[in-house]
Amino acid sequence: MTIQAWYEGRTSLDLWREGDGAWIGLRSSDGLHRLHSDLLLAMDRLFIELRWAGVRRLALGGSAWMAGRGHHFCAGADLHEVGALDPVSAESFSRRGQRVMNHLLWPGWRSLTVISGVAMGGGCDLALHGQERWAVDADPVTGKGGLRLAHPAAKHGILTGFGGTVRLPELLGSAGADRLFRGFETWDAETALEADAVQRVLAPDEVGDAIRAWLRYD
Repeated sequence: MTIQAWYEGRTSLDLWREGDGAWIGLRSSDGLHRLHSDLLLAMDRLFIELRWAGVRRLALGGSAWMAGRGHHFCAGADLHEVGALDPVSAESFSRRGQRVMNHLLWPGWRSLTVISGVAMGGGCDLALHGQERWAVDADPVTGKGGLRLAHPAAKHGILTGFGGTVRLPELLGSAGADRLFRGFETWDAETALEADAVQRVLAPDEVGDAIRAWLRYD
């Protein structure tokens, strides 16, 4: 399995290709993977490249799952960048995020998001835009590393701009979306499964093989 470092930045992108399948991994020094403007632009370019290359199955998750055990999916938009936005720059920042989310929903391929550890705010938006969504359970021995799916933006006075306020009601209904956006609930893997936010829960040791099998249509 050859993993290509496709983009290097504060949060980087790794890529694995086989046939008409592609696996994109998020990688960062602290493992939390934040959505910076430069990363959103890189993801937009990569998705366009993969669409033109004929990819028909696309998986997205933490890069560490490619070679072993990963942890977090995405901690959301970089709050330092968000805090510096004004009305003009906020619109362009939101549009970058919305383009990335819309790529995942493109009907020309099947997209899968593998959601593990922290998936909050913009990371929650990103996770739930997968056409298929799998959660990774906590380690069965230590109980650590379980999913923490949440959208606490309103608690911090932030208006979400990546499309989650549209996508979540589509997936969960208004009551389910209110639990995340207004009730500020944090969901583990089993709660996400019960709410239909994800369709499958994986044990940590199953993740790499399960994604590769899905990409190969096994």
